[in-house]
Amino acid sequence: MSSTPVAARRWPAWPWLAMMAILFLGPLAVPTFLASRSVPLVRLGGFAHELLSTAICPTPARSYWLFDQPMGVCARCWGATIGLWLAWACARRGSALLAPFCALHWLPRLGVAALPFWLWILEIVRFPTAPLGLLLANGMLAGFSAGLWIVSVWPGMLAVRGGAGGTVEGR
Repeated sequence: MSSTPVAARRWPAWPWLAMMAILFLGPLAVPTFLASRSVPLVRLGGFAHELLSTAICPTPARSYWLFDQPMGVCARCWGATIGLWLAWACARRGSALLAPFCALHWLPRLGVAALPFWLWILEIVRFPTAPLGLLLANGMLAGFSAGLWIVSVWPGMLAVRGGAGGTVEGR
């Protein structure tokens, strides 16, 4: 009896990339639209700022400013988006350094990925006046760890090159 190989299930990457593009470009578009002085764009920028600052960001007052207008999310949330992009790029490139992380079952992997969010909470509670650079770095770390978990459970997104040249898909 011969067995035919079964193709690994893969999800398309475009939903992830579309979400990432919106999360990265949306906060940049808000101050651009608000500064445009075009009534429709100003209204759209105001709507986007309200949406992002209520649905995504807990502290929109701690945002970077562009064109004398606030971004749609705080520096920490924008850093998280940058971290998500870095995780995706790391996963696409493949790295033997990710093998120990991917060797874990998905639930312990989630626990490990959640650890940097404790720094996020600590920073919000204990250091409410932390500089924006610290918020950005804190967000990038949390976003990177969350992104690694997401791409590790997204079928076909993560390929970690093993030492013998093979690939290990995240479980």
